[in-house]
Amino acid sequence: MSRKRPTVADIRALKDKYQFTMIRVETLDELEAAERAGVDMVSVPPEIMVLPHFREVAPSLFAVPGVNFFEVGMADDFVRWAFALYKASADAVYCSASLATVERLSDEAIPVIGHVGLITSRATWTDG
Repeated sequence: MSRKRPTVADIRALKDKYQFTMIRVETLDELEAAERAGVDMVSVPPEIMVLPHFREVAPSLFAVPGVNFFEVGMADDFVRWAFALYKASADAVYCSASLATVERLSDEAIPVIGHVGLITSRATWTDG
């Protein structure tokens, strides 16, 4: 049984009607397990996203590669990075950089996923 990979339009249309499942995968085995389990979305390391057989393993998963912004660089670097991953079949990119960087990505029509709440790369046990 094959499923259709959701698009950004699908996700927007289903807002408040459907709760998507999303997990972080670190390996191709985990990616394959997420596909078989019927997970909707995965956060993936960019190095897995660019593998030529990525979509053979995960044809129906909405894939979001992501790293911390300090691993990519400034806004221009982030746009180049995002285009390379979008070309490799990413459905959106995760961006933990500034609002200005998110706006740059949006201006280039690159779907962006971020988060609200705890920013784990800035939090510690003692402060932050």
